[in-house]
Amino acid sequence: MYYKDQGYQVECIGGSGDHEVDLILKGKEGYKIAVQCKRWKQDVGNDIVLRLKAGKQVHGCYDAWIVTTSNYTRAAKEAAEKLNIKLINGLMLDDKIKRWKAQKGIS
Repeated sequence: MYYKDQGYQVECIGGSGDHEVDLILKGKEGYKIAVQCKRWKQDVGNDIVLRLKAGKQVHGCYDAWIVTTSNYTRAAKEAAEKLNIKLINGLMLDDKIKRWKAQKGIS
Protein backbone atom coordinates (compact mmCIF):
# COMPACT_ATOMS: atom_id res chain seq x y z
CA MET A 1 0.00 0.00 0.00
CA TYR A 2 2.84 2.38 0.86
CA TYR A 3 4.56 2.00 -2.51
CA LYS A 4 1.29 2.21 -4.43
CA ASP A 5 0.55 5.46 -2.63
CA GLN A 6 4.01 6.72 -3.68
CA GLY A 7 2.95 6.32 -7.32
CA TYR A 8 4.44 2.91 -8.12
CA GLN A 9 2.70 -0.02 -9.72
CA VAL A 10 3.60 -2.98 -7.51
CA GLU A 11 4.12 -6.46 -8.86
CA CYS A 12 4.54 -9.22 -6.26
CA ILE A 13 7.08 -11.83 -7.35
CA GLY A 14 8.30 -13.88 -4.37
CA GLY A 15 8.35 -17.65 -4.12
CA SER A 16 10.48 -20.28 -5.81
CA GLY A 17 12.71 -18.93 -8.56
CA ASP A 18 12.20 -15.28 -7.61
CA HIS A 19 15.97 -14.56 -7.78
CA GLU A 20 15.76 -12.73 -4.42
CA VAL A 21 13.12 -10.32 -5.73
CA ASP A 22 9.88 -10.01 -3.76
CA LEU A 23 8.46 -6.89 -5.40
CA ILE A 24 9.01 -5.01 -8.62
CA LEU A 25 8.10 -1.35 -8.37
CA LYS A 26 7.23 0.16 -11.71
CA GLY A 27 7.53 3.90 -12.00
CA LYS A 28 7.00 6.34 -14.80
CA GLU A 29 8.39 5.58 -18.24
CA GLY A 30 9.06 1.91 -17.43
CA TYR A 31 11.53 2.54 -14.61
CA LYS A 32 11.69 -0.64 -12.52
CA ILE A 33 13.08 -1.31 -9.04
CA ALA A 34 13.70 -4.80 -7.64
CA VAL A 35 12.86 -5.01 -3.92
CA GLN A 36 13.84 -7.78 -1.52
CA CYS A 37 11.97 -7.82 1.82
CA LYS A 38 13.45 -9.47 4.89
CA ARG A 39 11.46 -9.71 8.12
CA TRP A 40 14.37 -10.90 10.21
CA LYS A 41 15.64 -10.49 13.74
CA GLN A 42 19.26 -11.06 12.71
CA ASP A 43 21.21 -8.71 10.45
CA VAL A 44 21.01 -9.20 6.69
CA GLY A 45 24.32 -10.34 5.23
CA ASN A 46 26.11 -9.62 1.97
CA ASP A 47 24.92 -12.90 0.39
CA ILE A 48 21.45 -11.36 0.06
CA VAL A 49 22.95 -8.21 -1.48
CA LEU A 50 24.92 -10.24 -4.04
CA ARG A 51 21.93 -12.39 -4.98
CA LEU A 52 19.70 -9.33 -5.36
CA LYS A 53 22.23 -7.84 -7.79
CA ALA A 54 21.65 -10.88 -10.03
CA GLY A 55 17.87 -10.75 -9.47
CA LYS A 56 17.83 -7.10 -10.50
CA GLN A 57 19.42 -8.04 -13.82
CA VAL A 58 17.23 -11.12 -14.37
CA HIS A 59 14.09 -9.01 -13.92
CA GLY A 60 15.40 -6.11 -16.04
CA CYS A 61 15.33 -3.54 -13.23
CA TYR A 62 17.33 -0.32 -13.07
CA ASP A 63 17.65 -0.18 -9.29
CA ALA A 64 17.48 -2.56 -6.33
CA TRP A 65 16.48 -2.06 -2.72
CA ILE A 66 16.56 -4.32 0.32
CA VAL A 67 14.02 -3.56 3.04
CA THR A 68 14.39 -5.24 6.42
CA THR A 69 12.89 -5.02 9.88
CA SER A 70 16.40 -5.53 11.30
CA ASN A 71 19.74 -4.13 10.11
CA TYR A 72 22.70 -5.06 7.88
CA THR A 73 26.14 -6.50 8.47
CA ARG A 74 29.18 -4.37 7.67
CA ALA A 75 29.93 -6.62 4.69
CA ALA A 76 26.37 -6.14 3.37
CA LYS A 77 26.69 -2.35 3.67
CA GLU A 78 30.03 -2.37 1.85
CA ALA A 79 28.73 -4.62 -0.96
CA ALA A 80 25.53 -2.58 -1.33
CA GLU A 81 27.50 0.64 -1.64
CA LYS A 82 29.71 -0.80 -4.38
CA LEU A 83 26.74 -2.36 -6.22
CA ASN A 84 24.51 0.71 -5.84
CA ILE A 85 21.82 -1.17 -3.89
CA LYS A 86 19.75 0.90 -1.47
CA LEU A 87 19.42 -0.51 2.06
CA ILE A 88 16.41 0.39 4.21
CA ASN A 89 16.74 -0.85 7.80
CA GLY A 90 14.09 -1.36 10.47
CA LEU A 91 14.39 2.14 11.95
CA MET A 92 14.13 3.82 8.55
CA LEU A 93 11.22 1.55 7.59
CA ASP A 94 9.35 2.25 10.82
CA ASP A 95 9.87 6.01 10.39
CA LYS A 96 8.65 5.97 6.77
CA ILE A 97 5.54 3.96 7.62
CA LYS A 98 4.69 6.04 10.70
CA ARG A 99 5.00 9.31 8.76
CA TRP A 100 2.94 7.91 5.88
CA LYS A 101 0.20 6.66 8.24
CA ALA A 102 0.07 10.02 10.03
CA GLN A 103 -0.18 11.84 6.71
CA LYS A 104 -3.01 9.54 5.56
CA GLY A 105 -4.79 9.49 8.93
CA ILE A 106 -4.29 5.74 9.27
CA SER A 107 -3.93 4.33 12.76
